[in-house]
Amino acid sequence: MGDKSQQKKPICQESLLEKNVYRPILMLSLFLALLCTFITYPGIFYSDSYVRVHTGYAVLNSIVKTITGHRMILETGNAFTVIPSFLIAVSYGLTGHVGFYTFFQAFLFFMMVFLLIRELNPPGQQVLILMAALSPMIYGVSVYYEANVGCVAGIILLLLLLRRTGNEKTKMQRTGAFLLIVFAAFITVGYRTNAFTVIPVLMIYVWKTQKDRIKRLVPILAMVVGIAMTWMIPWIFGVQSESNASTGFVWEMITTIQRMDPETQSAYMDYLDEIGGEGTTQEAVLNTHGDTVDSFMWGSGFNTETLSRPGTLGKVLRKYLQLMTERPADWFRMKLDFVQRAMGISKMLELNEYDYNRWERMGEYGFNDSMQRKAFHQSYLGFNQLIGFYSRRPWVAFLASLIMVIVEHFRNKEKSEIYALIYWLAVFSYAAYLVVIVVFQIRMFYPALLLLSVLDASIIAEWIQAGIHRIQKRSA
Repeated sequence: MGDKSQQKKPICQESLLEKNVYRPILMLSLFLALLCTFITYPGIFYSDSYVRVHTGYAVLNSIVKTITGHRMILETGNAFTVIPSFLIAVSYGLTGHVGFYTFFQAFLFFMMVFLLIRELNPPGQQVLILMAALSPMIYGVSVYYEANVGCVAGIILLLLLLRRTGNEKTKMQRTGAFLLIVFAAFITVGYRTNAFTVIPVLMIYVWKTQKDRIKRLVPILAMVVGIAMTWMIPWIFGVQSESNASTGFVWEMITTIQRMDPETQSAYMDYLDEIGGEGTTQEAVLNTHGDTVDSFMWGSGFNTETLSRPGTLGKVLRKYLQLMTERPADWFRMKLDFVQRAMGISKMLELNEYDYNRWERMGEYGFNDSMQRKAFHQSYLGFNQLIGFYSRRPWVAFLASLIMVIVEHFRNKEKSEIYALIYWLAVFSYAAYLVVIVVFQIRMFYPALLLLSVLDASIIAEWIQAGIHRIQKRSA
């Protein structure tokens, strides 16, 4: 019995707060975060980034008014998650600009990537950490103002913390672990609401690996508290954002109608007018081009304001289910096409929304328009063009990792549990997008891509070491 329980202990037993163990990773992460922040200042923006930064100004004002007893209701006017804007507001409050937020995100991101590699404990882990530090897929994303960057950092932090649940020896360590799990869940779901799909995976992992009832319930409670804080904190400071839950469903219905035969289509050209207004269905059918949800939203009745009105989601879902039952073949063809696109089967994921100077507005933030920044920016785009067969085709990445995990299940029992956990986190992270698809872009795949890339690299390192040992035995 003792041997069996010993085998179930995590590969890495050290607390994440042990300075001597993690100091090299800490120092490397600090250095890279500072370097990338200086090179790209204030970071890499795309269209949504400007909205988040602008919202950060407003959130800071709302926080100040609440603290001084003049609480007000702030309607952000957009459907983006507001937690990133809260952290941007903290950056404004502390330093007067967004650079501190860029640095914080980059530091947390680098730390999580390096710690995940260390957690897997592959042969030559120092080499893999160095390769990760030099990879455009890592440093190029560290300063990217995109919600999935913070989200995947939160997922990794949750994974690391939950692997150590039950190892705390003092009350202070237990309290610290609880608060860190709350923070990690807060970042994960606060940055990307549909990332809640990974939470059940982690809860099941805790339930299976912890036999003591208290050690099961405490980390699960911490995750629940962290998720609850994603709406409690905005509510406390009077910040209200709009919901974009309806958008993907509307886009799928518009595309379904667009692809119907002309005779059938004529009967559905006013199908969604009760939601968007008279003539909006026809306008959207004519405008949508099937690459992004934005194609029918700009300037039409199906804008963010319309789709986020109270009661709209219920109407949209009823219409969606009605269309599914009335035209199942048309709906299935649309959904199959969307899933194929999202999985990179019919076409690679789009490599866009990673801009150098979007709308020529970066000058407003004092950006570092330099040769180094241009090289930094181009290295990310060029690297993704080079490895697009893997990074922009999710089905290839998932299939390759699945084969490796299955092989390791029979070859390396000691690590098969952590390999499988990372794989399922990647699957459920991306599965949320397949339910309701809004774009076909690599940035949506990035959390799963990062997890799969670290997983694959660690397994390949194991295979290389095993191959070298076989060669040495034969030559001996």
